[in-house]
Amino acid sequence: MRRQLLIPAIVAALVIVSLSAPEATAQRDRDNILAQLRQIQAQLSQIQSSHAALKQAMDELTVASAAQQDSLRRTLTDGNVVLERLEQDLSVLSARVDETNGRLGNLRQELASMRQNQQPFLLSPVETADGEGETSGGSPEDPPRKPVVAAGPSVTDIYNQSRIDYTQGRYALAISGFQDVLATDPNGDLADNALYWVGESYFAQRQYERAIDSFDTVIREYPDSNKRSDAYLKKAMSLENMKRRSEAMLMYELIIEQFPRTQHQRIARSRLEGLMRTTPP
Repeated sequence: MRRQLLIPAIVAALVIVSLSAPEATAQRDRDNILAQLRQIQAQLSQIQSSHAALKQAMDELTVASAAQQDSLRRTLTDGNVVLERLEQDLSVLSARVDETNGRLGNLRQELASMRQNQQPFLLSPVETADGEGETSGGSPEDPPRKPVVAAGPSVTDIYNQSRIDYTQGRYALAISGFQDVLATDPNGDLADNALYWVGESYFAQRQYERAIDSFDTVIREYPDSNKRSDAYLKKAMSLENMKRRSEAMLMYELIIEQFPRTQHQRIARSRLEGLMRTTPP
């Protein structure tokens, strides 16, 4: 009797266990899936945080790079301004040196002329009561002296005055004076300098085409001129100011090759490097 009652109880327990087992397995599966979802969400949140931090770092790096580029551009611009001022000061100083040399040349010529003539000192005529002129200690029979006619300005005087006009910003007068020097003595010692300073006067007025014409003439017709290297440099700078970038770069390279270990080479190298660092428009 007891055995008969025990068997149905066991069967019922097995049925209950069999029925409850799939439900427990499904619950575990759901718990596992939820745990994995939470883990994925945590990883996704961490990735998003890392991405935001990386984006912020990239933005900061971009801002810092832009600031460095702006600072570099300002530095280059300031350097070019200082360089141009130095070049202008050099031109003015060169003009004053030429002016001084011209005055010394005039003094030497006058001194040499005085030594050659060796004329005695004469008193000026004294007007008598009769209105006749006679010199102190002379006789009435002495013939009257001829009036001295002052000579016109020399080529050196015209050149020096033109240099003064240039240094004081009177460029039109300077050009006119230098052209007078060329017209008066086209083969003289001052002809190449006068032609160069015509170009400098046009350059100062931003008339770069005319300036290049003058510099080209110095380079072509006066191969032994002391202004030849200056003419090359100012021609290159004129081309650069006219935005003729490739021609200016070629001219700077030529100056570096033709005039090594000079101030012109250093200026040309600096300006060439500046052009190479900048992007053409």
